[in-house]
Amino acid sequence: MGLGTYRKMRDFRRTPEPKGAVSKASRRRFVVQEHHASKLHFDFRLEVGGVLKSWSVPRGPSLDPSEKRLAVETEDHPVEYLKFEGLIPEGEYGAGEHMRWDGGTYVALGEGSAAEQLEAGRLDFELKGEKLRGAFTLVRMKRRAGEWLLFKRSDEFAEADWELRLRKPVDGVETIKGKSKKAKGRSEGGGAGRVRQFDAAKKAGGGKVVPVARALKAKAPEGDLNVRVGREVVPLTHLERVYWPEEGYTKGDLIRYYYEVADYILPYLKDRPLIMKRYPTGVGGPSFHQHDVNEAPSFARTVPLEVEDGGAHEVDYVVGDNLATLLYMANLGAVERHPWHSRVADLGHPDWFVFDLDPAEGVTFETICDVALTTRDVLARLGLDSYPKTSGSRGIHVYVPVEPVYDYEQIAELAEQVATAVAREQARVATVERSKRRRGAGMIYVDHMQNARGKSVVAPYSVRPKPGATVSAPLEWREVERRKVRTSDFHIRNMLRRLERKGDLFAPVLRKGQQLEGVFEQARELSARRKKRAT
Repeated sequence: MGLGTYRKMRDFRRTPEPKGAVSKASRRRFVVQEHHASKLHFDFRLEVGGVLKSWSVPRGPSLDPSEKRLAVETEDHPVEYLKFEGLIPEGEYGAGEHMRWDGGTYVALGEGSAAEQLEAGRLDFELKGEKLRGAFTLVRMKRRAGEWLLFKRSDEFAEADWELRLRKPVDGVETIKGKSKKAKGRSEGGGAGRVRQFDAAKKAGGGKVVPVARALKAKAPEGDLNVRVGREVVPLTHLERVYWPEEGYTKGDLIRYYYEVADYILPYLKDRPLIMKRYPTGVGGPSFHQHDVNEAPSFARTVPLEVEDGGAHEVDYVVGDNLATLLYMANLGAVERHPWHSRVADLGHPDWFVFDLDPAEGVTFETICDVALTTRDVLARLGLDSYPKTSGSRGIHVYVPVEPVYDYEQIAELAEQVATAVAREQARVATVERSKRRRGAGMIYVDHMQNARGKSVVAPYSVRPKPGATVSAPLEWREVERRKVRTSDFHIRNMLRRLERKGDLFAPVLRKGQQLEGVFEQARELSARRKKRAT
């Protein structure tokens, strides 16, 4: 716990927020703030260990036990924030109006202190506020970094169909309903029923609009610009902000890269829900995942989806349809692009599945290549073609395109059988053991677990928040065979030249949907043979 991240993200010469200090006493207070930022949300804060542990709750807390609300963990805040109200100026982190919506004290109900329960991933507590009273739970979501669920427990303070009343209405809306009804018959550019859309051109403030190609020609773009992308206007801000300090690469460099490779990356994003991981101050600063979108420009399509993770709830995802959306996301600090394996028209049936070869520290890239080639060979014995790319981090991804007629359960079972066969053939260096502690040193995890509904792997040509601004680069199998490439070979400064020279090596992944009739049975037989040999 501490306030280092909080202070690093703010310029206290411009923002009215308190600089604060870590308190020596903890009085178990809480506050909920109504935050009219670029997206209306609520900040939920609990006093723990001398600071305010904080979560961004897009739809706010609820007294209805059936309503499980997404709560995204943010940086610790000083206890002085309990009383903070004010307007954070445009251009500063968290710009917008803060209003105290509720506050009071709380009591930890579970075993152990609040800090110990949060560390374990679940906090049961009772709120004694002006609006919020009774027992609540915060529980960390599995395999969703930084994301929690906040929900009311059933007691005398619970209230079915409860509605949250705003202090400051938005577009004439005074309450946030529990189970919101979604708009039907959306157009291609339309958003979900509860996603507030805005005209990006109007929000840009009426400044001069520059064609995007001209704006990004500058060697070092800086300041704020309104750029025209086709018929749309996309506001770009703080282009001079350094995102990779060691290399000096800026937010402008990131946006320019995505503009240059748009024709190559967009086919892998189109019609797919996207998961954003945002780095508002650069890759060395704090980050957070964003699945749920509360506000989006009119050119960005969103889609409401039911997700099941500790309880059913609805999430509005942005969809990767066009260049304007691609640049808009980069301007939000979303460095990577993480698409679903299926498209919005048929979310139950993926059109590819993936193996993520994730090495432990110290594993050579030559060894990773060996396991990738074994993966290719096992798939080939099943009659399936596969395509490799660097992860952009340390490993290799192997993609298998399929006809989108098989459900996620079928695909996940097939992927597990293939991964198990690969691990047996490369038993000295490969494993399907999920626990890092049990894998042992020097092992490569053949991760097949990302082939489930709602999971994702970083897209081809996506930037990674790694040293050198590396890019997830498609490879030729002969490059893997030669074992001379490295993930660090591909980055935002040279990826376009490789594309101009080799073209899109991953194009077959989009057009070569493979039939799996007979493959499932072969994979089961392969798995059974391996098990017999093992015994």
